[in-house]
Amino acid sequence: MSSKTGEPKGFSFGEAYSHCLSKLKQELKKRGIVINAKTITIVIKIAMEIVEASQVKGDEQKKLVEKIVRQVVVIAPISDEKEKLLLDMIDEGVVGEVIELVVSATKGELNVNAAEKAAAGCCISLLKTRKN
Repeated sequence: MSSKTGEPKGFSFGEAYSHCLSKLKQELKKRGIVINAKTITIVIKIAMEIVEASQVKGDEQKKLVEKIVRQVVVIAPISDEKEKLLLDMIDEGVVGEVIELVVSATKGELNVNAAEKAAAGCCISLLKTRKN
């Protein structure tokens, strides 16, 4: 039996890594996505979709996404300074936080409307103090 990504059941993390990395590289090539700071969130999104369809579950999914995104950055034909910027983002946990944000949103834990109302309330309060 196979998962949605075509990997056999019972894959080890290392095998899942190789399989998901291969799928991510194929998908990026198919879509013509160039690795850079502007496209890194798209790369994360695609990686999350690929890993979600794999046999890897729980906290291991986040680790796998971070690992395959890191690897596509390392092998991308980009300048050393751009690579360093992206690797710093990954190593400092920015990619992990983006993953957590997406997971929270999919679980309904992110109330964007409440944040919008709070921001509007703050702006109105600020404007009222400016008038006085």
